[in-house]
Amino acid sequence: MKIATILGTTLLLAPLFAQAATTPAEPELPAYQSSLASYRCEGGVEVQAAYLNIDNGASFATLYYKGQLIPMHIARAASGALYVADDEQNSYRWHTQGDSGLLSFLEADHTAKEQQLLKDCQEQKTEEQ
Repeated sequence: MKIATILGTTLLLAPLFAQAATTPAEPELPAYQSSLASYRCEGGVEVQAAYLNIDNGASFATLYYKGQLIPMHIARAASGALYVADDEQNSYRWHTQGDSGLLSFLEADHTAKEQQLLKDCQEQKTEEQ
């Protein structure tokens, strides 16, 4: 009688074991690096930036400028890194190369010209860096 009960229970649970065996494991989260930087630009204006670089090649930045946070994603650049605002209507562009940066703005109008807002932005090194 006990063997029949064990056999019956095993048969009832077999589909669950089979499903568990075929259910893929949760994907591993990609590795990433993050950093914070503070820049001093021409005229003494300060800009703070938080960077997130994911091993799959995605790269993001968030700038703090004039009391607002500006989320950005990486775009193609001839040299350095070009981050473009996620909000096309509020299209800031942050171009960095080495320890320097440049902030510009490009209106959503296809005839608009890029306006330079801040230039000669130099990263301010702290004792920790």
